[in-house]
Amino acid sequence: MNRQSDMSQLHDRCHCRHIFPLSIHNYSTDKIIMDVTLRDRTETNGQCENLIDKKAPKIEQDGTKPRLEWSRTIEYLLNVIGYNVGLGNVWRFSYLCFKNGGGAFLIPYLISATVIGLPMLFMETAVGQFTQSGCIGSWDLVPLLRGAGYSALMICWYFISYIMVVMGWVLFYFAHSVTLGDLPWATCDNAWNTEDCIPVTGIVGSHEAMKQSDVKYVDFNMTIISNETRTSTGEFWNNYVLRKTAGIHEMGSFTNWKMIICFILSWAICYFCVWKGIKTTGKVAYVTVISPYVMLLVLLIRGAMLEGAREGVVYFIYPRLEELAKPQVWLDAAGQVLYTLGVSFTVLYGLGSYNKFNTDCYKNAFICVATSCGSSVFAGFVIFCYLGHMAHVQNKNITDIAEQGPGLVFEVFPAGLTLLPGSQIWAAIFFITLGFIAVDSAFGSIEGITRLLEDIRPKWFVSPGIQTCRFGMCLFPFFLGLPMLFDGGIYVFELVNMYGTSSFCILLVAFCEVAGIAWIYGMDKFLDDVKSMIGYYPNVLLKYCMIAVDPCVILVILVVACVQYAPLKLGDYEYPQWAEVVGWIISLTVLLPIPLFAAKSMVKGREPVTQRWYATTSVLSRRRSYSQKVEMKTFT
Repeated sequence: MNRQSDMSQLHDRCHCRHIFPLSIHNYSTDKIIMDVTLRDRTETNGQCENLIDKKAPKIEQDGTKPRLEWSRTIEYLLNVIGYNVGLGNVWRFSYLCFKNGGGAFLIPYLISATVIGLPMLFMETAVGQFTQSGCIGSWDLVPLLRGAGYSALMICWYFISYIMVVMGWVLFYFAHSVTLGDLPWATCDNAWNTEDCIPVTGIVGSHEAMKQSDVKYVDFNMTIISNETRTSTGEFWNNYVLRKTAGIHEMGSFTNWKMIICFILSWAICYFCVWKGIKTTGKVAYVTVISPYVMLLVLLIRGAMLEGAREGVVYFIYPRLEELAKPQVWLDAAGQVLYTLGVSFTVLYGLGSYNKFNTDCYKNAFICVATSCGSSVFAGFVIFCYLGHMAHVQNKNITDIAEQGPGLVFEVFPAGLTLLPGSQIWAAIFFITLGFIAVDSAFGSIEGITRLLEDIRPKWFVSPGIQTCRFGMCLFPFFLGLPMLFDGGIYVFELVNMYGTSSFCILLVAFCEVAGIAWIYGMDKFLDDVKSMIGYYPNVLLKYCMIAVDPCVILVILVVACVQYAPLKLGDYEYPQWAEVVGWIISLTVLLPIPLFAAKSMVKGREPVTQRWYATTSVLSRRRSYSQKVEMKTFT
């Protein structure tokens, strides 16, 4: 290393600044080879201040802006928690819990969160923090697997495209909740209703009549109602919100202007949350992350007072231990953990990269995982209080009411809210809560993509500017979501959900990530890097989880997902074969970057294959370059 050259560079970069000690290490011997201490040039500060344009943006020597950092650790935690706790915690976890053993499902779920979710979340945030880069820049540690960063980018783009459609639905329902009359999905006297429509209040009336009328007549009446699927909430959802057609072959028109306005408004809200990066998201998260817990608590207190709520909660948590003998229960638990924690979506790398170098990312990982899992259980209590009440008033078994996916949030739950006094208020609170949850996931994803783009084209964030770049990044998922607003858009929505962010894609990317760090980069080296940041080694169990447990479990789930693959269906509708082909093309756009970039890294250059393999998998030079880059940024 040229000592004089390094000193000259440091002098140039640090002129007119307060200078602190800098140590540069030789990581091949793990010894300090140069220790430089520069004094604060106070005598020149006054002269330099007159030459500095304080209004001009700070620019590094390479033409980029200096790296942003979280103002407080709590802002980082709120953003990660807001990203982790999404709509899947509301509509997916509750369904899986009561389907797979009730309270017994918590056993495999918590075990999976400890041995799979925690190591994966910690690994992504720690790598982002150590390299101070997004998902693509971080994989310079293992250039052979750089394609995993691009695969995660595609998953994140598909995810944002449909989560913003969901947010549009939430805004649509919220706007219709603000009324002094009956909720529009509670009655059957609207333009979108059919002659077969049954209002929710009519179902309740039939149940009350059963207590006072002839039993045979009421039994017959309830049989008709239980077999009838055209409820007022269902018709509002299918005929008015979605304007659902017969299938994907009938996309219909693009004339639902109310839904289009809600979709554009949802993107506007999301953009203004991220337009200045973590300077705005860090502050917005105080509201969008904390408020949903307050509102869910209010909904829980109200729901616990309802008739039938106790039966719903008991059904939710009653441990059917015999279900634990089924492998599918454990696979569902592990898959749910990976899905709700949002690993393999680029986001955790990006959010971690804004941490200060010595942030205790290990402790923060425990906080984030515990909060995400606890939020799933908390939301489950809220959901099943209302489902139990619905089952009580409709004289149905709760298994006939509980659903998963959008149907739970936009059909079943609004029907339950309709049965409450002051239903407009409770509906507004519920959909505001969902809106906050959705926007947290959305702007967290956009922030992850932003950090990734900074790795590829850092000068774009100087000219034309960070706001313009963020606006441009929102355009692609915006246009990707437009087909989901057609009358047949729900079929496109499910297609993108199934194949763009499928468990198959997420699991494959997750396997490449954990195998790349644990097997190629090396767990000992990774833990040394962690120690250089936080000052101590993580628990030794984490090491063996990442080396053996996580890759094996992810591979098993991946194989089972392939074996159990079935063509996509939406209710009773079976997608045509050409739609399946389109779906697999979407999946290929996610998966192809991994082998393509691996092949590119191997064919690049004229060296022998063994040398090229060493160059794409060796560690020594990259550890040195990353550590020097980190110390240089910390120094400046």
